[in-house]
Amino acid sequence: MSTNIKKLILFSISTLIFNLFICINAFAAVPNNINEIVILDNSLNFIRNILTNYRKTIFIIGGVICISLLDAFYCFLVKAKEQGKYLKELDLERERYLIVVEQLNDIIFDFDLTEKKIISSSKFEEKFGWTLNIQNYNKNFLNEFKIHPDDQILINKIIDDMKCLNKQSIVKQIRLKKSDGKYLWCELKLNYIQRKNKIVRVIGKITDIDNIVRELSYLKLKSENDQLTEIYNKSAFYDKVKNYIENHKEDTCVLIFIVLDNFKAINDNLGHMVGDEVLKDTANKICDIFNSTDDIISRFGGDEFCVFKANISASLIKEKINRLCNNLNTTYVGKNDTKISVSASVGITFYPKHGDTLESLIQKSDIALYKSKENGKNQFAIYSKNLEVPC
Repeated sequence: MSTNIKKLILFSISTLIFNLFICINAFAAVPNNINEIVILDNSLNFIRNILTNYRKTIFIIGGVICISLLDAFYCFLVKAKEQGKYLKELDLERERYLIVVEQLNDIIFDFDLTEKKIISSSKFEEKFGWTLNIQNYNKNFLNEFKIHPDDQILINKIIDDMKCLNKQSIVKQIRLKKSDGKYLWCELKLNYIQRKNKIVRVIGKITDIDNIVRELSYLKLKSENDQLTEIYNKSAFYDKVKNYIENHKEDTCVLIFIVLDNFKAINDNLGHMVGDEVLKDTANKICDIFNSTDDIISRFGGDEFCVFKANISASLIKEKINRLCNNLNTTYVGKNDTKISVSASVGITFYPKHGDTLESLIQKSDIALYKSKENGKNQFAIYSKNLEVPC
């Protein structure tokens, strides 16, 4: 609608209002004893006067109003049609989305912080045996996820990252509990939507990686362990002890080097099958004595074993080594009643008193070990400076 037409309409309406105001004043001034017919006649004359003097204006205003109403009605029809089409497309997209979600092996969930509700795809219940759909959750809603206790700290870290808006996409590996009590390793990927620097929605994807994690864990264990005795191999021992020293520089630790006495006679007289059993028996006896979760026990190769233990006094380590020597002093019998006795010689060094690196500790424990062999085997020796041979 043009500006001139708008001005004409406003002028016409103003004129009509002005005349109506005059008419109302005229009626108000009429004495109460005037006949009602006279008042009606005056009103009709007034209306007739308006129609005579403003006929054109009224026709124009009426025409403009009709056109405007028709235009509005047309726009309404077009909008209604477009909205219907949009709603159909929206329903189609929603149906397509649901089909795609159900075809995925991953589990999708939608965390609405505004409405305080969580919904997930049906695969969640298929995988875990319980539903994640929560309406009007409370502040303890994280308990509904049934996350492994050891992984709770990761969830707290995720929440902190989201609150600080540090990362748009967050990926973590956690364990979720199934209805049968078992935990599954899952990869949790989260993306969030924010409005005015506030998170309003979190879209998540849960991927079952349990088989992958367990396979990798098995392969790692296999690569770290000695195949015969199932304790750490030499390479894993080096890695774990160096890592411990790096992160616990203030601790007092002990390194114990153990070599079997007379083991060659076992292989030569009783056979390598018996020799393998002797090595496995030795590893088990060492693990019985040094059974703390922090103890690092390994087979260095052949008949050599090594133990690294943290936070232990010299008196207690002597007591343990005496028990170990007594346990390892064993006689083995072959098929022809051939008897071979095996014992152990042990060398001991302390960190950081005798060395601040694993290499120096092994070198000095080896010196102490040979001293125990010189003293008659089946005993231990603690490293000291006077054990070293002058150059």
